[in-house]
This record gives sequence, C-alpha cells and structure tokens, in this order.
Amino acid sequence: MLLKKEIVEHDAILAIWEITETVDELFDLLDLDPFVIAETAQFTAEKRRLEYLAVRVMLNQVLGEKKAIAYEPTGKPYITDRSYEISITHTGRYAAIILHPTRRLGIDIERIAERVMRVQSKFLSGDELAYVNQAAAKTQLALMWSAKEALYKIVQQVEIDFTTDFHIAPFKPYLEGTMHAQETKTPAAEQFDMSYRVYPEFVLVWTVK
Repeated sequence: MLLKKEIVEHDAILAIWEITETVDELFDLLDLDPFVIAETAQFTAEKRRLEYLAVRVMLNQVLGEKKAIAYEPTGKPYITDRSYEISITHTGRYAAIILHPTRRLGIDIERIAERVMRVQSKFLSGDELAYVNQAAAKTQLALMWSAKEALYKIVQQVEIDFTTDFHIAPFKPYLEGTMHAQETKTPAAEQFDMSYRVYPEFVLVWTVK
C-alpha cells in the first residue's frame, strides 16, 4: 500500500510503501511479469520476495508506467531505460524509493530498535558518540546509522569504514530536519545535506546531490 508520494529537494520523487500484500497479490499488481517471477524464484525467504516485489509495484505506481530495475556489479540499482536515477531501501514491512532524472541519490530506512544501541561503536566515531543525546539515544542513533547507510549508497566506494570515512556533524533530533555529513573516503571529500523524518516505528533519511 502506497503510504506517501511527494516531491522533495531538487524535484526528486520520494515514496514510501507499507507491505500489507501477499506475494501473490503483489504478482497480480505486476501483471504476472515473467521476468519478475523468474527473479523472485531465486529468493528462498518470503520476506525478501515481498521486498523485491513491493519496490517494483511502488515504482510502477509512482511513475504511472511499467519500469524494470536491474543492478550494477556493485549492487547499485538502476532503471533499465535510464529514465531516472533510483535508490532503494526497506526494513520490516516498509520500503522506500527516491527518484531523480539526473542527480545522485541515497536513501535508507531503519527501524527504531534496541539493536542500534548495541552496535553504535561499530558505525560512529568517538566524537559522534560524544554528542548523542542519551534521552533520545535510540532515535538519534537510528538516524545516524540510516544517514551513513544512505551515504554509502551515494558515495559508491568499496571498503568503507563507517567510523572513519563518514562524519555526521552534531545535531539535535526532531521529527524532521537536516543533518550535515561529509565523506573523507575520496579526494573530493564531498559534503551532503541529509534530510530525515522520524515515524513511530522507523526513521527515514535521504540525500540528493
């Protein structure tokens, strides 16, 4: 079920889907596309099938026409007719995409859960850990994890170390806002504005460059 479709920064299209359908219902929405059926058969887990199908149904509904998604050797998704750049994310029963005709994109959705508290030192530097607001730590950590995942998708470099290659400037978490981030993996050392939203079950972070 399409929860949201909107225009965000630089006229990018952002959409969120709640996976309430069964695999068969999603197949029906894709008109039993034989290529999709063959691709889906490779997944042994039903959760993975649902995510794969929901993203494609969402893409077609958002654009109002049938599109196909393929993947670069790096794992980066692309629309086969190259009409849009795309970034994809999913967690639990939610999925999201962001689209733009030309700009680079990164998006990530993460559940607000205890797990992120346990692994915070694996993706944050000491400086980043020092400014986390303990009263809202679970949400802030989920936002920072999600921001670094979105950065990973847009920077497209191998052997990234989240603690030393990606840096998030201090911020106070609200229901929505912007984080400022920088990558130091490449000579360009690019800076990014990371937009975010906090929902009851998850956070969503995206960037358009």
